[in-house]
Amino acid sequence: RRSTMGQVKQAIIEVEDFVAGCLREGRTLNQTIRDARDSVAAKTNPYLDDEELIENKYYQFKGAE
Repeated sequence: RRSTMGQVKQAIIEVEDFVAGCLREGRTLNQTIRDARDSVAAKTNPYLDDEELIENKYYQFKGAE
């Protein structure tokens, strides 16, 4: 059984992977937020429904490009 901390870390990694994928596809921030909310993974990962987190990751990765 994974620890709660491990599950949170995994969920955040999922968000980061999702956002990075959207950026690679040239998606806008609004499209990324909408895609994340509508994604199958959002059913099991509440962080994909967190607009602020998605926005933070989006600009973090965009700045790193």
